[in-house]
Amino acid sequence: MTSETARILETVGDGKAIAAVSGGVDSTVAALVAKRALGDRLFPVFIDTGFLRVGEAESVKTRLGDSSLGLKVKLVKAGGRFLEATKGETSAEEKRKKFRETFYRVLGEEAQKDGCDFIVQGTIAPDWIETQGGIKTQHNILEQVGIDALSTYGFRVVEPISELYKDQVRLLGRHLDVPRDLSERQPFPGPGLLVRCIGAISKKKLDLLKSSTKIVEQKLGPFNYDQYFGGVIENDFVKDAVYDSLEETTAGALGLPPSETRVDVFEDRVTGVKGDTRSYGRLVGIKIQDESRETYGWLPEKLRLAQSGIVEKFVDVTRVAVLVKEKRGGPPLSVIVRAISTRDFMTAAVAQVPWKILKDIAESILKTGDSSRVYYDITPKPPATIEFE
Repeated sequence: MTSETARILETVGDGKAIAAVSGGVDSTVAALVAKRALGDRLFPVFIDTGFLRVGEAESVKTRLGDSSLGLKVKLVKAGGRFLEATKGETSAEEKRKKFRETFYRVLGEEAQKDGCDFIVQGTIAPDWIETQGGIKTQHNILEQVGIDALSTYGFRVVEPISELYKDQVRLLGRHLDVPRDLSERQPFPGPGLLVRCIGAISKKKLDLLKSSTKIVEQKLGPFNYDQYFGGVIENDFVKDAVYDSLEETTAGALGLPPSETRVDVFEDRVTGVKGDTRSYGRLVGIKIQDESRETYGWLPEKLRLAQSGIVEKFVDVTRVAVLVKEKRGGPPLSVIVRAISTRDFMTAAVAQVPWKILKDIAESILKTGDSSRVYYDITPKPPATIEFE
């Protein structure tokens, strides 16, 4: 801690810095470390990208500004710019890169207004490891991939916690007396709901995702899973001979006749990791007929075997989800619920959410009338990444 504040002072000198904050533990801890070094020469900024949860921007500004933390946050509303920059883009990597470009352009403008030559951000070890490894572009990675922030955006980057992992950041947060609702808060990706809108983003998908996210967080919050959220994908499916044996493989793993299962392969791709490399592949949705569902219940172990068998046999598949509930005739959109348990977020296990809770979540989401299916993602990391994109 002492050495890091000294390093910040040496880097910034008599200058000023903006701290990019999101309300998450990483950016909060990074800002507090920098504040110890710079005092009033640190200016926290929160960018409302439009890809946030309901009420999040004002909530974060208020929470970080309270007396226990004293981070007086400037709120910058830039949702229109981010939506325009990513509109129509279906590639997960391109969406992340366009988000990154817009994010740092906006930050650079704010830094210029405040006369700041430095940006403090909460980059942690998994961010640059995944980006350098080609698994996914984390929006807060610049110099580690050869982007000169000074010549490109007009500022230099300061990363006080870039060598730490999530569990270590939480420990440091406790040492800095960060309230538990912030130090233990579940992660939220920098690009926000953009990377949970699988495929091209649209207002309809974003609105559904915001309402579904609120439901998922309310229902799963009491269980204290390490991360839990929803994603949205269009009900467009692939018809390809390569997947002809998929239903047979799935039914065999579940110990059911093929007539008791239905398998769909979604058109839009999702991000995974096979070996140590990125895999941008298909999402498979499994339906077990209602009669078998009532007879067999959750089937967690058999579904785990089915997921493992599918991903191993079909090289283009990175993720498997099981249908919880559907509504015939509803809009052609599906919500994918994901919940995981992990220590360091480098690997993750699927949370064994009670089936009754999953049904309750699905019924609440379908009642909004904005989707026709709700799935539960049953893929660990690896072969899936935690986020969908």
